[in-house]
Amino acid sequence: MKVILVDDHPIVMEGIEMLLGETPRICLLGKFTDGKSAQEFIDSSSVDLVITDINMPEIDGIELTKWVKENHPNTKVIILSMHDNDQYVNEIILADAEGYLLKENTSEELVNAVNRVLDDGIFYSDQIVGKLRSNFLIQNKKHEILQSLTEREVEVLQMIIQEFTTQEIADKLFISRHTVESHKKNLFKKTGQKSLVGLVKFSISHQLIDL
Repeated sequence: MKVILVDDHPIVMEGIEMLLGETPRICLLGKFTDGKSAQEFIDSSSVDLVITDINMPEIDGIELTKWVKENHPNTKVIILSMHDNDQYVNEIILADAEGYLLKENTSEELVNAVNRVLDDGIFYSDQIVGKLRSNFLIQNKKHEILQSLTEREVEVLQMIIQEFTTQEIADKLFISRHTVESHKKNLFKKTGQKSLVGLVKFSISHQLIDL
């Protein structure tokens, strides 16, 4: 899988590069210190995953994520930052990043995040999930939405929140990938969401599942 790093801290970037170099499925295509340079590269190359910091010159990681999702929707994004304040958390979730980790998280967690996201899953560190639970307002539609979901859809939703990939959900529920995708489409339609990240955000804010 083709990956690029975007971070204006050379020491951090070197550490991530060494870590990814030990992951067989990863091919590191390039390293960039600002979002604008990364945009230019992504426009001219096929990139599977962007791992980016937030604070950078010219174009920051949040704006880069929004741009990627608008112009290269098949490219995944993981935010790796030292920031976990409410404003950043909300903006990153709204930008539809598939992953969000703090730089204080372990190397193992980063590798897990990369693998999850590349397998069409999502990965948010425990700290970020905690922020989500405390920040989003509880809506009155909880009962109505739950009533509209089938028992199988609730199972699939719970497994999505637990960061299982499509294939893992299929294996555990003894159904096909196609059936899982059909359940996902129904969940998107019933909740009004367009992405797995949006589905997670919606589920937490409406307390549809217990974390």
